Parts: sequence; structure tokens; C-alpha cells
Amino acid sequence: MVVSKSTTLESINPATRAVLGRVPVSSEDDVRLAVERAWHAYEDWQLTSIKKRAKHIANLRKIIASRADEIAQLISEEVGKPLPESYFSELSGPLDTCLWLINSGEKLLADQAVTLTNPLLATKQSLITYEPLGVVGIISPWNYPFSIPMMTAIMALYAGNSVVIKPSEKSPLIGIKIGELFLEAGFPPGCVEIITGDRQTGEYLSKSRLGRLIFTGSVGGGQGIIAQSANSLTPVSLELGGKDAAIVLPDAPIEWTARGLTWGAFTNAGQACASVERVYIVKGKQTEELIKAIVSATQKLKVGPSSDPLSDMGPLIDQSQLDKVAAHVEDAVARGAKVLAGGRVREDLGGFFFEPTVLTDVTHDMKIMKEETFGPVLPIMVVDSEDQAVELANDSEFGLCATIWAGKLARAECVARDINVGTVLINDVLFSHAVPQLPWGGLKKSGFGRGHSVFGLHDLCNIKHISIDSASGAHRVWWYPYSKSRIKLAQGGIQLLHGGLGKRTSGLVDFVSNMFAKAEKKKQTEQSVAPEKKTDGEN
Repeated sequence: MVVSKSTTLESINPATRAVLGRVPVSSEDDVRLAVERAWHAYEDWQLTSIKKRAKHIANLRKIIASRADEIAQLISEEVGKPLPESYFSELSGPLDTCLWLINSGEKLLADQAVTLTNPLLATKQSLITYEPLGVVGIISPWNYPFSIPMMTAIMALYAGNSVVIKPSEKSPLIGIKIGELFLEAGFPPGCVEIITGDRQTGEYLSKSRLGRLIFTGSVGGGQGIIAQSANSLTPVSLELGGKDAAIVLPDAPIEWTARGLTWGAFTNAGQACASVERVYIVKGKQTEELIKAIVSATQKLKVGPSSDPLSDMGPLIDQSQLDKVAAHVEDAVARGAKVLAGGRVREDLGGFFFEPTVLTDVTHDMKIMKEETFGPVLPIMVVDSEDQAVELANDSEFGLCATIWAGKLARAECVARDINVGTVLINDVLFSHAVPQLPWGGLKKSGFGRGHSVFGLHDLCNIKHISIDSASGAHRVWWYPYSKSRIKLAQGGIQLLHGGLGKRTSGLVDFVSNMFAKAEKKKQTEQSVAPEKKTDGEN
């Protein structure tokens, strides 16, 4: 990384507000040079065999595992999450991605033969190949600052690309650590470039020459990325916000559901696009008991810094996020919501802490049910029916994830199919992002494109079709010259292959009888235009 001498960013521990370090703000020239180095590295890396790429990935896996404690500690310090979350939600996904690609990647990127059904194409062999795109830009967020860029970068590199990663300005030290890990694993210089900086730095990257740009962040940030990359028509994948709904059916197991919803709402202090941000409980005999169980589980959570091994929930990332969460709760209470647990800023803890909060009597005219809160608040709405729950769950400008909680799994699956999102989890929550085999992405303002899984891997490739014809010089009935016999052949072929039973016999006759018919000799009509006689007075 080229160090800019002009300005720097401070990395702040959100639990203590202490400065952890400073990093340079990459200038436009810094970004340009980083992208150029990545393109230069790509020229050799794309020619590296997939088996050698897999060896580099295997080395990276060993290094991450051997330095897991160091990495987890840095994550917890820079973004505030408790250490168990740093291990489970940040390290397991990249490690599993390495293992998945080592075991299955070669098969997933192997050439695929395509069978053609049209008999006129019988001499052709079609192949689908997966080739690297070049330099992949990754603009990553602060809430999962290790797992999100790492999982994408590992897949991109395995496919033969090089990458330029711009970490969030709120978690730059983790971004630098990522670059160090790839170098330690033996990846050639330039294969992974790290550029630290602010939004302007991200804009410089999005306007650069890239094979693809992958952005994870806010809706506004995604809109900016589209505008910035439009001039070069850089392909873009966006993973934006969420307002994920949980639907609880009347037969849902109380203890399991209460524990799941509590963790889904408050892990990472609710700062996950897949957090449970609204709950619709279908009214039943267990409704009150379930709400009491959720409140009880919430009140048992210990809020504190990651340095305390007993902390269940850490701080929000900064003051602006703390203010937003507090404002959403205040708006809900002003409009009639009841606070059953939490609801306060914890100034006594020194950092950006907000209590895990449970609200009831919420409505869809409240910000807490419409806008992404990105904080530790669990609003609960009791509804009369499954249909109402589905309607309200779909009443959102987001469409990332949803969860269904039920005893009868077949019924839960029916409800899941009616939710307009990219992922629905039944009787669990917020685990699938760390599983590399599963696709990740959403609808509406949650973005577009799919990460992870075979779909995400292929999205990092140029999917090329190669057609090989083994009968050069053979008859091509769709080539020139056209004739009446060609028309009859076409008519017969369509009926033979696609017509009703009564038409297939006559279609076969027309098709075969005209297959090798010689084209009728076209009449050559000569049209000579005699010069017009000049009238008197014309020159």
C-alpha cells in the first residue's frame, strides 16, 4: 500500500473511545497505483494453475487458524464485539471458505459441456468455461470487517482474479491485517492490495478500471457506487441493508424461539444486515408466555466491553449509530410503543453502549418498523393470522432475510415461500452468511447479485461459451442462398420438433424432402434505366 503523507484516519475502540492507531487516507494516485499493481499481478496469477492457487488458499487457512487469537482480539478491539462473536462470526466463514474451495472448487470451475437438442446442431460441441475477470474491487463494511471481505477475496483469488480491498474507515486496522495475512500465505505481491481511507477513497476505487466491484454497505452508499461506476460500466454487486422480519407461528417452541430471537436481535449489538429487526407473533395460547420468555432472556444479557469475557453484547460502532438507535426508540415510545426491557443509553460504561431493548405495541407508522435501525432493539407486533404476518413482513423496502419459527415444519416452509427475500431460515437465525456453500443476497433495496456459493463464485468469473464444430464444410441449411425449399424445410422442422401429433408426420416429410434440395436458381433481373431525354432548354 502506498502511504499518503497528507491525512490519516484514527481507529477508535468503540467500547473505550480510545485511539487504537492511525492509517493513511489513500489519495487518488494511491488508488490508481494500487489498481495498476493488481492488474500487473493478475497477468501472472491468472496463468497459475488452479491446483497451485488451492495451495496458496491452504496456506492462508493454516495461517488464519494459527493466528486466530490475535485476529479475534483485533476484531473485538476495533469494532467492539465480544470475543465469541469474533471467533464464530468472523473467523469460521473464511476458514470454511478455504476448505470448501480446496475440496470442491476445481469441480465448480471445470469446463461444462452443453447438450444441444436441435438435430441441425448435431455436429457442434458447446463448452461453458469460467475465466477470471481481472481486478475485483471490494469495498467492505465495519460490522463484519474480517469475514465479509475475506470470504469474497478468497473466492476471487481462487478463480484467478486479483483484488483491491478498501476496508471501512471505521475498521482500517483489520483491513491492513488482511493484506498481511495474504502476503504471509505466499500470494504474489499485488494479488491483494489494501487501500485505507474514507468515502472519497472508495469513490476513487469505484471509478477505476475493474473487472467487478463488490460493495457491502448502506443503501445510500450503494446508490453512490452505481453512479460512480456507471461511466466505465463496471459490473457491480451490492449487498445493502435489511429490515429482517421474524414470523412466529402459534406452535413455535417457546424456549428455543425466545433464545433464537434474542440472539438474532442482539448479536453484534444488532449491527448486522441480517439481524432480527421486527417480530410478528401470530396470536395463540402461548403468545404472552413467549413475550415474557423473550423479555427474560434479554434482561439476563450482560452489556460490556469485549475485554470482559462475560460480556454478551458490546457497544455500537460510534456516536452517530448510538444516536440513531436512541432516536428510533424515542420515536416508537412517543407513538405508543411500550418498553418491556432496556431502552436506555449506557453512558456509565464509557463507550457507545445501548441496552438490549424489547418493544411491544408497535405499528408500521413507526420508524422502528420501517427503517433499518442497525442496533439492539427487538420490536414485537402481535397479529391475528399468518396471512397478516406475511403481508406485514413483505411490507418493506428491503428483502434480505427472514426467519420462521414453528413446530410444524411443513407449515413453516409454506410461509417461507411467501416471503419476498433472498434467504429464509426456519427455526434458526443469522447463521447462513458464514456458510460458503449457501448463496447470500437480497431483493429490493437490499441490493442485487449473489455472494458465496457456486453462484457467487461464478459471479467472479467471465462465463464464456465456446462452440466447436466438428463438421466444417457440412450442409448449413440456414446459410445463404435462401429459397422456397428452405422455407418448407424450416416449416417442416418446426412442426416436427414442436407441433402437435397431427402435424409431426407432415413436418417430417417436409423437413427430410427439403433438407438436401438444391436451391432454385434465382432469376437475374436486369433493370436498366434509360436516360431521360432532355427537353429544350435543359443543360
